[in-house]
Order: sequence, then C-alpha cells, then structure tokens
Amino acid sequence: MLLSLRLLRRIARELPRYGKLTYCLYRDPRVPPRNKLALAAALALILNPVVDVPLRIPVFGEMDAVALTVLAVRMFVEKAPKDVVAEHQERIALGTSAFDQDLRQSREGLRMRLDALRGRGLAVVRARRGMAR
Repeated sequence: MLLSLRLLRRIARELPRYGKLTYCLYRDPRVPPRNKLALAAALALILNPVVDVPLRIPVFGEMDAVALTVLAVRMFVEKAPKDVVAEHQERIALGTSAFDQDLRQSREGLRMRLDALRGRGLAVVRARRGMAR
C-alpha cells in the first residue's frame, strides 16, 4: 500500500511536466510522425477501449486508464530524439515552451473576447437606458 501511495505521489508530481513535454514534442516536426501516430492510437484505445481487458489477466487487468496513459506518454517521450527532448525540457524550465506560448496566446485571446463581450453588454445597457427616457 505504501508503494502505491509513493507511486501516486510521483505520478502527480511528474504529470504536469510530462503533459507539457508531450504537448511540445507532439507539435515538434522533428519527432517522427509514426511516434505521434502511436501515441494518438494508444490514447484513443485507452479512452475508448475496443476490448476491455478482464481482471483475470495478470498485470494488464489490474491497470487502469491512468496507468496506461502514463505508460503511453512515457514511451512517447523515450522514443523521441534525445536532443529534441532536452531542448523542450529546457524551454519548459524557462517558461518559453510551445505550451507556455500557446497558453499565453489563448489567455490573451480570451481576454480580448471577454472585453469585446463586456463592451457589447455596456452598449446594450446604455441603449436600453436611452430608450427608457
């Protein structure tokens, strides 16, 4: 049981880093397309299993979707070119990765959209006030 808790803590600590790294590697053209296809297929099977693995089968029957996802992501990262992985890990540490850039752009786009909606809302309120007079 103690081993399981340690494993869960380790997975919880590594999950954000591996998530960012996977995102960056998936977008990088230097990572072979077959690796990307293998990851996409593995995640599709995990999220929508064609055949459920019965609990009677040792090891595989006891793994759940989270463990299989972590395994698929780790294999994807391990199969990627080492120099590309190192480059993306450095950029993630500096906050300049493709993930961080995309997140900043998304936040900025969302802010602009919300500002536009607020502006429309104020215009509607002002128009209604003008009509009430």
